[in-house]
Amino acid sequence: MIRTVVCEKDGCSGNEFYIKSEDNKLKLICKECESIYYHDINYYDFIMLSSCSSCNNNVFKVFKDLDNDNIYAKCTKCGAPPEKIFIDSDGVQVTYEAKLLCDIKDLMHKVDQRVCNLELKLDDLERGQELLEESLAYINKYMCE
Repeated sequence: MIRTVVCEKDGCSGNEFYIKSEDNKLKLICKECESIYYHDINYYDFIMLSSCSSCNNNVFKVFKDLDNDNIYAKCTKCGAPPEKIFIDSDGVQVTYEAKLLCDIKDLMHKVDQRVCNLELKLDDLERGQELLEESLAYINKYMCE
C-alpha cells in the first residue's frame, strides 16, 4: 500500500517537501513548518537530487510504499520524479544508460561463469561414463573367459 507522507508536527498538515540526499538518507523538509524527517535509502542504487527532472522545481510530494519501504517523490508542478544520479558498482556517478550497461555486463559475466561451470561438469560426466564403459568391458571380458 502506498501512502502520501504528511508532516507529523502538531498543527501542520503539510504534504509538500524539499528533498535532499545526505549520507544514504533522504532528508525531507516540510515546506510549511520546516520540520525535518529522514528516510533510509541506502538500498537504492541512485541518489535523488533536489530538483525536478523536467521543470527544475524543488518542491515534491513524497509517497511511501508500506509493503517494501520504498520512497517515491513527484514534482508538485508537473508530476515528474526528481533528478537521479546513478552509482555504479565502483561507487562512481554515472548516467542511467552507463549503469544499465554495467549491470548487463555483470549479468553476462555471471551467465558466462555458469556456462563454464556446466561445461566442466559435463566433461567430468563424460570422463566418468568412459571409465564406466571400460570397466563394463573388462568385466564382460572376464565373465566370457
